Amino acid sequence: MDSSLITDVIGASEDKKVFGKIRLQKIFYLLDQLGLDSGFTYSYHHYGPYSEDLSNTLFFAEFFDKVIVESQGKTKLGNIYSVFSLSENANEMSPEVGKLSSDDIKTLVNTLEAPTSVVIELAATIHWLREKEGVAEWEAELKARKTGKATDENIKKSVDLLGSIGL
Repeated sequence: MDSSLITDVIGASEDKKVFGKIRLQKIFYLLDQLGLDSGFTYSYHHYGPYSEDLSNTLFFAEFFDKVIVESQGKTKLGNIYSVFSLSENANEMSPEVGKLSSDDIKTLVNTLEAPTSVVIELAATIHWLREKEGVAEWEAELKARKTGKATDENIKKSVDLLGSIGL
C-alpha cells in the first residue's frame, strides 16, 4: 500500500500529529466509511474495527519510506501511547483522496481528534455493529462488548460524533 495516504491523514491534523494507534485506526476506518477509499480491509478486534493493512502500511511508512515518525508519550497515569508525526521526507497533502477533498479530510481529522480515544473507539464500534454486522440492538451489544467503556455518557458522545461527521 502507498504510504502517501497515511501522510495525508496525519498531515491533515492541526499540529501534524495523531495521538495513539487506536485513534489512527479509527480515524482511517471512519474516513473510509465517508469515501476515503484507502483500500484497507477491516475486521473486528478488541478495540473495534482494525486494519492489518493499515498497520503494515504504517510500518513501511516509518521504517522503509521514512515519512512517518513514531514517538511515545505518557498519560498522567503513566500509560504509554504512540504519537505519529510527519518526517521531513513527507510530501505535501494530495488535493483529493477518494471522494474526499483535502479540505474535507482536514475538517474530519480535526473533528475526530477532539474526543477521547474511548469515544472515537465507541463511535467506530457503533458504526461497525450497525452497518457491518447489522446488529439491531447495537447499544446492548456495545455494552456487552465494551463493559466499562460503554457508559451512557460515552455512548451519547459517540453517537453525536457520528452524527457530526455524517454517519
